[in-house]
Amino acid sequence: MMPRAPPTNTRVDRTATPTDYSEYVHLPRDVSPSPDVTANKTINMYGQPWCRDGIRVEDLALQYAPKSGVDAWGREKQQPVLLSVSLSFRSGFDTAASQDALDESTMHYGLLSKNLRALRPVQDWETLDNLAHRIHQTILETPPGDALIQSCQIEIKLPKASLLGDYVNYVYFVEDEEHTGRVLHLSRVFIPTLIGVNDNERTAKQKLYVSVWIDRIQADDSESYTELERIVTQAIEPTEFETLESLAIYVLKVLKMNYEPLKSRETSVRLRLEKPQAVPHASAPIIEIVRTSDELAAMVR
Repeated sequence: MMPRAPPTNTRVDRTATPTDYSEYVHLPRDVSPSPDVTANKTINMYGQPWCRDGIRVEDLALQYAPKSGVDAWGREKQQPVLLSVSLSFRSGFDTAASQDALDESTMHYGLLSKNLRALRPVQDWETLDNLAHRIHQTILETPPGDALIQSCQIEIKLPKASLLGDYVNYVYFVEDEEHTGRVLHLSRVFIPTLIGVNDNERTAKQKLYVSVWIDRIQADDSESYTELERIVTQAIEPTEFETLESLAIYVLKVLKMNYEPLKSRETSVRLRLEKPQAVPHASAPIIEIVRTSDELAAMVR
């Protein structure tokens, strides 16, 4: 199979397939999504449709560290990468199950992992989107290849790419080789914040963890996570809100006005705020807010 041309920086019009956020619910990795019976599909953790049968390889360490993305200071430096791929098959792997043997109804995840680990840097530096494209080509070249795969989700996790957060995750989703989606995820940025309605909470800052998902981000914005973290941190640090809800709306307004990728009509955002000190007998109370691009625009008019 001939390799496909690498992606360009040309912006792609995705308005033909808008995301319906009215039913968009984030599902943690350890929670099974509810099936969509009419389409015989489930919804994955990023709201994308999936067939019921498939495989996943999670947090695979690459043998040759790619020179891709930027580090926490925005420099084009080599850094550790953990790769996760989820494949949704066009039909079930019933024949492999009935024979208790691998056949063309499934993919050998050991061979897939070996092929992915063998990926080598092809240039001095490349964008995360270009790396995701090369990973996708490697998946398609692993037997049985694209004849088997309906949907493919690639997650490139950068555990050292955030100054104050747990990690950065760049998600690249392809369905039937036609529809490509991208999500940039900044996970659990730690920001000491004066927040709360109780008298004791007004006397000192407390822990706040902020996570952001930028949905339908453009390919040439794949390295914008350092800018995203800077804007979020600088916006929240001086605030003194009483409620997480008010803080969340404020942060989205700041992002809409200052974070360049959110100026695209197709780009939407989800924000999660965790306040672990607030409830003594719980890990943390959490709020989430999701806004489409049109809703974000209305917020700052």
